[in-house]
Amino acid sequence: MVRLTSSRWRRRPLEFTILAAAVVAVALFVGGRGPEAAAGGPAASAATAAPAEAASLASSSQRILVVRRSGDHDALWLVSPADGAATAAGTLPGPAGRVAVSPNGLNVAYLPASQAPRVWIGYGPKAPKTVSLAAAGVKAVDGLTWISADRILVSGVVSGTFARPDRDRLFVVTVSTGKASAFRDLRGTEPSAAPGVGKVAYVRLTTVAPADALHPDAPLIRESLRILRLPGSGAGRELTYERYRRFADHRAFQEPKLSPSGAWLLTEQTGSDVSVTYSLRESGSGFPFFTLSSGNLPAAAWDSTGRKVAFAATPAPFSQSSISVWVFDVHTGAMVRTPAAAVKDQQITDLAWAADGAIAVGTRTTGSAAGMRRILVAPGDLTGVTGLGAGRLPVWVD
Repeated sequence: MVRLTSSRWRRRPLEFTILAAAVVAVALFVGGRGPEAAAGGPAASAATAAPAEAASLASSSQRILVVRRSGDHDALWLVSPADGAATAAGTLPGPAGRVAVSPNGLNVAYLPASQAPRVWIGYGPKAPKTVSLAAAGVKAVDGLTWISADRILVSGVVSGTFARPDRDRLFVVTVSTGKASAFRDLRGTEPSAAPGVGKVAYVRLTTVAPADALHPDAPLIRESLRILRLPGSGAGRELTYERYRRFADHRAFQEPKLSPSGAWLLTEQTGSDVSVTYSLRESGSGFPFFTLSSGNLPAAAWDSTGRKVAFAATPAPFSQSSISVWVFDVHTGAMVRTPAAAVKDQQITDLAWAADGAIAVGTRTTGSAAGMRRILVAPGDLTGVTGLGAGRLPVWVD
């Protein structure tokens, strides 16, 4: 069930009531219009996209770069958003776990799913290339973001077999030289950058009290959300923090996503079940602009202007088979979503915006076909979805 709350609006109850009512009205209106579209493969594309949608997607100058499993590694494919036609675009040395596009849109970087200390440049003028972080002492990696056209900020650990958020440090990889080094000796994880305005958001987790007799398996964790400027010094400014006893997969500010304008920051609070609470903040304030809770895996992305944010959520009434893509406009407060059941029996795992406003959606099926990964695409107004076949980690490239 989608639920909006706001610490800022709680201080102004009338304003919150009016705006929340408007947002809900917009969501209900959009949810009730148009035919419901089923998500299928390439052969079903013409059937699932209305004529106007197909024309919009056909006019896109970009294609969707996806990875598909091929033996013991991943193959790269360029997929047409209009009809799902795919063209081979190279291979990666192994299965990929993370993806990021350079700020100039030319190169695409991946982290190995195994968390091995490497960065793969899989697509673009700098590809194919592998940059090792082993010389910098890194043992495992788990997050990346581009901070310039030639540098990537990576989170990873220098001890242990697997990366853990509370052990992570930040490292910078220079693609042209193939060198990696510690980034200001900062402890932190899950970096997200707005290179155009020189800002980076990241999370730091520390253990402030060990487990005790009352909490034998749960140390006290302090998780802080930070933002820093480039170039600059220090660890940046702390926007807000939470303290909690660690349990299962709880996180307060998982995967912060800084808008390209640097003005907004979206975080994802997760728990031990399949649920997520999104919180949207201005980057200069620690107070949430709004929060939204839903039963789904966390998935969100900003458009290129930093004005609209897309996220995966379950509309009311709660239904695991009715996940939708929602888009919120931070300037107007308007919110729209894909039609109910357009993404049926699937969890949304990835979202990516095209320059013209179309959205690529990575899904994982549930039920009898559990685990199958597919790519969908929706026009900017979210009036329907089109199935583009198998794939994951979608990004848009020219």
